[in-house]
Amino acid sequence: MSSDCIWKVIATYNSLMEAEIAAGRLDHVGIPRRIDQRGGVGLFGPGHGGSTVRGIALLVPDEQIEAAREALDLE
Repeated sequence: MSSDCIWKVIATYNSLMEAEIAAGRLDHVGIPRRIDQRGGVGLFGPGHGGSTVRGIALLVPDEQIEAAREALDLE
């Protein structure tokens, strides 16, 4: 993966836990990923692991989009 890699959002989740589960699936098959919490906190404040207002974005390198969709059973 080059240093000028373009990261794209593959999915948005309601909670950090959901995003981390999906990220684990990508880790398992060797696909690099990033989680962006978008500066949000849980609806009930920091430290709450539930839903967020802004959602949690899961990003993968542009060249890995198809493999990531397949690994996550998207579309």
